[in-house]
Amino acid sequence: MSKDVVVGGTFDHLHLGHEKLLNKALEMSEGGKVTIGLVSDEMLKEWKPEVDHSFEERKRSLEEFLPPDKDYSIEEINDPYRKAVEEDFDTLVVSYETRKRGEEINQMRLENGKEPLELIEVKPVLAEDLLPLNSSRIRAGEVNSHGDLIKPVKIRLGSTNEVKKEAVSEAFKDYFEFELHPEGIEGLKDQPFNDEIVKGAEKRAEVPESFDYGIGVESGMVETKSGIFSVEYVVIKDKLGFSSTGHGPGFPIPEDWSPTLKEDSTLGDKLRVVFGEDVEGMGAVGFLTQGRVKRKDCIKMACHTAMVPRLNAELYY
Repeated sequence: MSKDVVVGGTFDHLHLGHEKLLNKALEMSEGGKVTIGLVSDEMLKEWKPEVDHSFEERKRSLEEFLPPDKDYSIEEINDPYRKAVEEDFDTLVVSYETRKRGEEINQMRLENGKEPLELIEVKPVLAEDLLPLNSSRIRAGEVNSHGDLIKPVKIRLGSTNEVKKEAVSEAFKDYFEFELHPEGIEGLKDQPFNDEIVKGAEKRAEVPESFDYGIGVESGMVETKSGIFSVEYVVIKDKLGFSSTGHGPGFPIPEDWSPTLKEDSTLGDKLRVVFGEDVEGMGAVGFLTQGRVKRKDCIKMACHTAMVPRLNAELYY
């Protein structure tokens, strides 16, 4: 059954994300007509003055991309709501960023006595740095229309610990080119327990202005039914507000050590007391496993597990 589909946007610097949105609209029409609402120059003067292509240039880019054998029209719009609210369409295709506007359009249609539109949400295309590709980032010179990086990703690590720096550097080499900026964070417990680990990692992962990512690595103790485990916990935040978390493999702590650890004695302190050994550089797991397992590798694993939600936009955005 054919459908009349509407999709709207600025479509500046036509990129892979736009193409995915338009292809979905054509697919959903099933032989019906697709109406593309293209934002006018007049509307952009107040809404997005940074857009650097005129209506005619943006329209021409759309025409060059769209297949000639499809039934579509490109119509100038001066309002992001009016056409979709007032006219007779079956389906509205939105991006993950404009989903809320689509819901508002349907509410306005109901208030006007019209049937709501079928909402089809299109997930973003991720650029090489695993952040959504959009026109703003192209205009800023961060990526090109294919999502390729133009400049390295800027990462702030909330720690100056050498093991953490090395682990994060090695882990993120698997993803993209970056600059790492370590920074010490004050006011955190030396030996966090349970929720304190998460709060500490989140505080360490704040993203300052001009940075793309913030990474927080926190080591602490987690109480389980099987006893107390030491874990490395990682929070990764980005400048767009998306946060992901992961942790490395935990190892068990002797039961009679927990009282002193809860008094803010660190696991390293405890090992020095019990064995008279300095565990700096090895980490407790390195000492307890006689070097078979390294703390750096546990942190790297935590970084990789925290990256899992960032690798598939279809599932997590």
